Amino acid sequence: MSFFRSKKMRYYSLVIPRESAWVVMNELARLDQLHFVDYDPQLPMISRPFANYVKRCDDSIFKLSCLEQLLKEFKKNLIYCENVDSLLDYFHQVQYDRMKPGHTYFDELEQEIDQKKIQIQEQSANLQNLLDRVNIITEQKLVLENAKEILGQSVFQQQTPHNVNDYQQLKFGQIIGVIDKEEEVRFKRIIFRVTKGNAWVQIKDLNNQQVDNSMRKSFHLNQNNTSQPRCLFVIVYPGADESSSFRMKLMKVCDSFNRQRIEYPNSMDDMQKKMIELTQQLQEAKNLIEMTKQQLEQSLDGLVLQKQGCNCSYFEYMRLYVLKEKYLYVNLNYLTMRGSIFTGYFWLPEGLELVVEEKLRNAMKNNRDHYPTGQIQELKAYLYTPPTYFNLNEVTMPFQEIVNTYGVPRYQEVNPGLFTIITFPFLFGVMFADIAHGFMLFLCGIYLIFWKKSLQKKTDSMFNQMIPFRYLIILMGFFALYNGFIYNDYLSISLNLFGSCYSPENEEWKKESKDCVYPFGVDPVWQASGSSLNFMNSYKMKLSVILGVIHMLFGILMKGVNTLFFKNYLDFYCEFIPQLLFMICTFGWMDFIIIVKWLNTYENNTDPSIIETMINQVLKPFDEPVNPVFPNDPQFQLRVTQILTLIAVICIPWMLLPKPLILGSKHDNHKVSMSDSQYQPLVMEKQVSESDEDNNQQFQSDLQNAANLKSFSEQNKEEHDSGEIWVHQMIETIEFVLGGISNTASYLRLWALSLAHGQLAEVFYDMCLAGKLDAGGILGGLLGGYFYIVFALLTFGVLMTMDVMECFLHALRLHWVEFQNKFFKADGYLFNGYSYKKILNDNLKQANSK
Repeated sequence: MSFFRSKKMRYYSLVIPRESAWVVMNELARLDQLHFVDYDPQLPMISRPFANYVKRCDDSIFKLSCLEQLLKEFKKNLIYCENVDSLLDYFHQVQYDRMKPGHTYFDELEQEIDQKKIQIQEQSANLQNLLDRVNIITEQKLVLENAKEILGQSVFQQQTPHNVNDYQQLKFGQIIGVIDKEEEVRFKRIIFRVTKGNAWVQIKDLNNQQVDNSMRKSFHLNQNNTSQPRCLFVIVYPGADESSSFRMKLMKVCDSFNRQRIEYPNSMDDMQKKMIELTQQLQEAKNLIEMTKQQLEQSLDGLVLQKQGCNCSYFEYMRLYVLKEKYLYVNLNYLTMRGSIFTGYFWLPEGLELVVEEKLRNAMKNNRDHYPTGQIQELKAYLYTPPTYFNLNEVTMPFQEIVNTYGVPRYQEVNPGLFTIITFPFLFGVMFADIAHGFMLFLCGIYLIFWKKSLQKKTDSMFNQMIPFRYLIILMGFFALYNGFIYNDYLSISLNLFGSCYSPENEEWKKESKDCVYPFGVDPVWQASGSSLNFMNSYKMKLSVILGVIHMLFGILMKGVNTLFFKNYLDFYCEFIPQLLFMICTFGWMDFIIIVKWLNTYENNTDPSIIETMINQVLKPFDEPVNPVFPNDPQFQLRVTQILTLIAVICIPWMLLPKPLILGSKHDNHKVSMSDSQYQPLVMEKQVSESDEDNNQQFQSDLQNAANLKSFSEQNKEEHDSGEIWVHQMIETIEFVLGGISNTASYLRLWALSLAHGQLAEVFYDMCLAGKLDAGGILGGLLGGYFYIVFALLTFGVLMTMDVMECFLHALRLHWVEFQNKFFKADGYLFNGYSYKKILNDNLKQANSK
């Protein structure tokens, strides 16, 4: 029953020599059952012994993330690990074959990661530089070609004037260059102001982005193009003197825009030579790009390939190994160093002591230097609350997550997750009750269960995120389907599955036989009657109250189970018993008279009002009921209500007074003191060989010194005076009494959500399908198809998504507030097992989701 209550824990100390610390921690991580306790939670990680190792691991992970980005850019598909256990075995085999200490393998891997990062990043930088060079050369060619179109060949054929003095007036100069597209308007404005309109400016788009993209595609490069759109500018101005002030002004303006200027050839021959030269440079750069790309591809392929015996890519192998090493050193930092040994504390599930000792013996076998590998000893942990540990599987995990989201169960208290497996989907089904909608949700759960493996490979599928909750979804669908049959509701239509007990007669429905009972669910004739809504409202409302009271009574019973388990007899007699009696005598009695009213027939409008009966029970305790619930026996009902009312009234001071009086009578100030942790005798084995006697003696000396020290936590005392006890008990009593009313009313959401769901389904059916199916002909068929599509979209969008979420949240509220507050303390903390398998699986899930 490890799911009903958390596993029993034992508190141990671990003492290991410094030389074998890595080997011991490496072996214990395969056990998955140790919860290490931080010896000083306030001490920052940077001040711990292995902070430098953790930092080195982080640096290596960062370098690998940079390489991973390049792998994605070049669309290299990594092979992820599917079996962590086999990968851990491979890690162990690699370390064993090296014939070196295991912790030194990280040093080698760190150097290799650093070398690969430098090599690949240099190749990537060279490739990017070559691409930039190609862009520059291509841009120069585009500039010259477009400038030639703008200026024409006449610029090379300017004639010498007859009058030599008019030469400078007839000769024109030009400036050609490139600017960003967004600077076009500002560039024109500045040139106009500087030249006072005495220069001709022409700007033309270069379409450099399209050319760059086409060039990258020609090399099959997938890197993002981040170049900005640019324009060619041509400035023609009077005068061709290179040193004129007019030209110098224009040059300064062009240079201020931080883009290149290109010298325009002085003749057609120079133009052709320049174009040939640029073409040759472009071809050389492209050849270099191809060679660099091949080298980079080879380097990246080396990361993607699998090593012999490994079940994942080499890149993933390195990443997971570094994560493993980081995890080891983080947990090793939880141990305190005393002399030549490390001393730590951990929680261990009961009965696994021999397994841990076996792991320590295996660590000694794997230790090539044959250092002693440490010893464990059990401590009395009076000061420490053990962690909460449940054995979860794929079925129980989502239900336990529902509980843990509110709060982790206290150590060894009753776990609400066990009951949530049934109660949560059932209450959801009460609100979402519909045969068709429940069946669709049920089919969704079946699809997630049987097609799990194929869905996990589709990372972009919306069903992929629902896989961990597939068993929750199938149960929600099943109970929605079941309650849909109970309400006899199929898309707001009643199904006559077993034959109605009523038949039409003179425009009225007449029951065929008094003994006729519809076999299962509600008779479909109620859907056709005029009082259908009133009947179903009354039925669902009373059913909701009955289910709610049963749910809360079960929660109170679990409180009694907790008090008996923890031998807290004061709470059993002063809280559990009065709370149980109060709930039974008030709302339990109300449920009982609802059922009695259902089972009896009342004539001449003498059927009693449940609300009026409950009110008169308190306000008129001595008056006989006018319309008794028990036909013809008002005296019996009066005696029963008087007794129940008296018991309920007595229960209120019973909850309030005895407990603080008893606690106050023991001590003036009630103190809860806890003694120091004490060591228990060790049960040890000799774990070293005869050749290591000297090392063993030193180790035993250090062990004895560590055993003589006290526990690292000091004695702690909590004082509770009688005033605090009275205030606390008063709050508890008021909360329970008033909460009994509000919590019972809160369960009416089962009725309200079911009513809303049914009415929405009826509106969608009436507006989209009813009346549209009778139309004949081609037009009627087209309209019917159109409105059916609308009906399907509305049903999916509103009822199968929004209403599912709404019913889910309300079921969540009923469990967290109305049910769990009756017994659930929720002040525990989860068992965090020291496990390679867990940390690697979590990282694999994150990697697959990217």
